[in-house]
Amino acid sequence: MKGTVVYDGKASQQFEMRRGVRQGCVLAPTLFGIFFSLLLKAAFSNNQQGVHLHTRDDGKLYNISLLKSAKHREDFFVDSLLFADDAAFVTNSAAELQNIMDRFSRACTLFSMSINAKKTVVLVQGSAETPKILVDGTALEVVNKFCYLGSTVSNNLSLDAEIDIRIGKAATMFGRLRTRVWCNKHLTVRTKMMVYQTCVLSILLYGAETWTTYAKQERRLNTFHMRCLRNILGITWQDKVTNQRVLEKAQLPSLAALLKQRRLRWLGHVHRMEPARIPRRVLLGAVAYAKRNVGRPMLRFKDCVKRDMSAFEIDHHAWEALAEDRDGWRKRVVEGRRLCDQAWFNALDSRRCRRKQTGTGTSDGMSFLCQKCGRSCRSRIGLHSHQTRCLHSNV
Repeated sequence: MKGTVVYDGKASQQFEMRRGVRQGCVLAPTLFGIFFSLLLKAAFSNNQQGVHLHTRDDGKLYNISLLKSAKHREDFFVDSLLFADDAAFVTNSAAELQNIMDRFSRACTLFSMSINAKKTVVLVQGSAETPKILVDGTALEVVNKFCYLGSTVSNNLSLDAEIDIRIGKAATMFGRLRTRVWCNKHLTVRTKMMVYQTCVLSILLYGAETWTTYAKQERRLNTFHMRCLRNILGITWQDKVTNQRVLEKAQLPSLAALLKQRRLRWLGHVHRMEPARIPRRVLLGAVAYAKRNVGRPMLRFKDCVKRDMSAFEIDHHAWEALAEDRDGWRKRVVEGRRLCDQAWFNALDSRRCRRKQTGTGTSDGMSFLCQKCGRSCRSRIGLHSHQTRCLHSNV
C-alpha cells in the first residue's frame, strides 16, 4: 500500500506504507472516530445551527415552568446525531439543511472523502413540504420512512410502521425455530422460554426503550406475545386457558409490562447521565418557541413514562430520588412490573365474571336472546352466528 501527503495544494511523492490498520482491526473504529470528529469540527466549528432547544439541568422532568423563564433555561442546538460511522443531520428548515450539507460536503472534500448521494436520503417530519437538497449538484431522494440503525423512522411520527416490521421479523424468527425448539420434546419449557426471550423478544423489542406507544399498539404487541406463548406451550383456544395461567406457566410477564419496564429503566439511565450529555438535555428540554396544535396533542415520551409510572405505582413527583440509586431503581421497576400485571389480571377476572352473569336478553345485559328459538348467547357476534345458522337450516 502506498500513500502521499497533500499540503497547501501540493502533493508529495508516493511512499510505501508498511504500518497501519487493515479491515477488521480493533484500532480502526477509534481512529475513524477521531478522524470523523475532526471533520465535523472543520465543517461546523461552533456555529449555532440545527434544531433549537430550550433545556435545563435541574433534573426535574415535569417541572416545565422553568423552561418559560429565560433566567433558568439554556439554549441548545442539535445539528447532528452520530453513532459509529453513521451521521444524521437535523434542522428546522430546508434552507438550514442545505447549508449544513454544503458545509459537510466541503469538509469531506478537504479530508479526501466523498458522500454517496444514492445512500443519502431526506426525511421530513410534521410538514407537507418536499424540500430539494443538493449534494455536489445531485438532488437527494425524499422518502416517507427510513431505516436508521435498525429502527424505522416515519414522516408521520407514528410507530405503526416500526411495529409492523418488528412483528414481522419476530414472527419469521419464531417460525424458523419451530421444528428445532418449539416442537422439540427433549427440551424443557424453561429452556424454550430462554430461547424465546433471546431470539424472539430481543427482535420484537429492539429499540423499544425509546418508543412512545399508544394503548392500541401495546395491545397489539401483547397479542403477538400471548399467541407465541400459547403456541410454545401447546395451548389452543379450545382449552379455555386464561392469559394469566399462560403467563404463570411460562414464568414470563406480559409484553405491555415488559415494555413499560424497559422504558422506565432507560429513563433512570438517562437521568443518571452527566448534565452535558445530549440524551439528558433533550429529555429535559423542548423545541424553542414551538406551539402544540389545537386539539388532542400527540403523545410525548415524557407523557408515556408518566403513564408507566402510574401503572407501576411510582410517584412521578419523586421518581428522581429513586432513580439516583441504580440498583434500587431496578428493583422498584421489577416490583412495579408485578403490580402492573396483577392489575391487568384483576381487570380480566372482573370482565370474565361480568360475562358469566345472566342478563335480561337486551343489549344492556350480558346475554343475548334469539327471537326465534329463545336461545341465550353470551355475545352479540355469537347471536349473529346463531341466527345465520338458523336461517340456513330453515332454508
